[in-house]
Amino acid sequence: MEIRNFALIAHVDHGKSTLADRIMEICGAVDQNHPEQLLDSLELEREHGITIKLKAIRLVYRSSFIVNRIEKESPDEPLTINDSPQIQNFVLNLIDTPGHVDFSYEVSRSLASVEGAVLVVDATQGIQAQTLANFNLALEANLTIIPVINKIDLPQAQIEKTAQELVSLGFSEKEIIKVSARTGEGVEAVIRAIIDRIPAPGNTPGVSSGSPGVSKPQALIFDSSLDPYKGVVATVRVFGGRINVGDRILFLANPNAKATILQIGYLTPKPHFVENVTSGEIAFVVTNLKDLSKVKVGDTITDPKSPAQPLPGYQAAKPVVFLSFYPSDPKDLVKLKDALEKLKLNDSSLSFTTESSISLGQGFRIGFLGLLHAQITQERLEREYDLDIITTSPSVNFIVNDKLINKAGDFDPTEKNVKEPIASVTIFVPQAYSGVVSKLITDKRGEQENFETIGNLLKIEAKIPLLELLIGFYDQLKSQTSGYASLDFEIADYRPADLVKLDILVNHEPIEGLSQIVPRVRAEEIARKLCEKLKDAIPRQQIPIPIQAAIGSASVASAKGAGKIIARETIASYRKDVTAKLYGGDVTRKMKLLEKQKKGKKRMRRFGQVDIPQEAFLAVLKI
Repeated sequence: MEIRNFALIAHVDHGKSTLADRIMEICGAVDQNHPEQLLDSLELEREHGITIKLKAIRLVYRSSFIVNRIEKESPDEPLTINDSPQIQNFVLNLIDTPGHVDFSYEVSRSLASVEGAVLVVDATQGIQAQTLANFNLALEANLTIIPVINKIDLPQAQIEKTAQELVSLGFSEKEIIKVSARTGEGVEAVIRAIIDRIPAPGNTPGVSSGSPGVSKPQALIFDSSLDPYKGVVATVRVFGGRINVGDRILFLANPNAKATILQIGYLTPKPHFVENVTSGEIAFVVTNLKDLSKVKVGDTITDPKSPAQPLPGYQAAKPVVFLSFYPSDPKDLVKLKDALEKLKLNDSSLSFTTESSISLGQGFRIGFLGLLHAQITQERLEREYDLDIITTSPSVNFIVNDKLINKAGDFDPTEKNVKEPIASVTIFVPQAYSGVVSKLITDKRGEQENFETIGNLLKIEAKIPLLELLIGFYDQLKSQTSGYASLDFEIADYRPADLVKLDILVNHEPIEGLSQIVPRVRAEEIARKLCEKLKDAIPRQQIPIPIQAAIGSASVASAKGAGKIIARETIASYRKDVTAKLYGGDVTRKMKLLEKQKKGKKRMRRFGQVDIPQEAFLAVLKI
């Protein structure tokens, strides 16, 4: 059987997982009564409507075609050509990848393991930012790319306009396949194109071509997980030789890690076990290792007695946004650490270190690829590990005197030699919204660099401080463009910046988790908005609660501190009607009760504490 290895790539919500469903149905892997987006098996994937983890599925497509057989009994007889139908089976290794920018690391790992990619574009939205980003990743990996226009059955589909956008990327109109993944129209043509256009393993130069001449076992790990009963499970693309059940294997990035293969198999989408896999195949390998930290994504596995050369791996994922997670119950600290270690084993882009806070206790400083990545991680910790977590304000890496910091607590407000990260941003938006997007970029201290028209869309390239980009920019971009805009970004460089530390005081006490580093020119604007958000998020209590924002000294602990208060809101207190039980009598009786209530509230203000709900910490994401 011939093999075709390919990945499905697209912008988020362009119908990639639905297309995977239809391909599996045509190949007979599932029936038509299966749940929609079958490969999005995580509960969070279904709730958010996005793919978070890549999935590798092996399918068999039975193709009927005509073979021209030449029959000739003797040299003197004329040629006789008989057309006879033949059946050929093709193995299709499909990898469904995430579409959101926060999970593009998963896409790059997938593309290093295949020879081709199916680029899916929504006919109602056209090319979007992540469409272009994934297209460029596929080009860099030297893959054969098949352009597909999806959702052609919808009344608002703009098929010809979307086709012209694809043509502007270098595709010909004949290459473009038009489908409806929902109804199945045109999906068989996609499968035929995969077979006809994408080369079999070993027929293409480059990293993802395989190494057909290599007889030694050589396989690239592009995903891993831990089976608590068996051991580490590595999903691999075999680039050379043969791997058998019972073989001893070596992990080249960790020479001290050797293991025995207990099982070999692939998903169909149900697990199917085999005795061996050979060059060009994609499969999962179950080992007897119990420590997943020894198995790194991007590592090469081989024979320990006669090791092959390491395959090109992946660049380590670099976190761009940092948050601190604290357990609401200090007793859950060890539980939180265990949960983070388990998540990191399945998510190699996650990084964390321990930290402590005067007000919040012990916790962890965690690096993420974006705010959605942080949100998904928090929800997984709370649901899968039954944890209640307090999340602090997000921040990014800053360079202060050539030292990298990402915590407001480490920021010296008197320091002048400060640099902040700058992101190269690509925004796709309908031309009618170019004005509002340009204004938003300017308001966020950004600089526009280039404009390009692609069909009815405008591609805007700009440089924007990462801090501005992560907090509020995406929500404002979506709201001001009626949801039509999309963006992609990567870190470009670091530039000098005038930044200050903004401290938040609730009831005259600093809340460490709400402190953040902000641009000096926007400090008052951000402070006012944050105080207003906190006023709505913190519930009323028996005493009035002042909320203050201060800049200046990092040791601001009260209104008497050296810091300058630049914004304030007050949460009004509840007031019990202590005079309700009075029926007539002298007014002095009423005044005595009111005076007694006043003294009690004064005492509460002096000794009372305010519980800060999680919603207050999340309010900083909405300013």
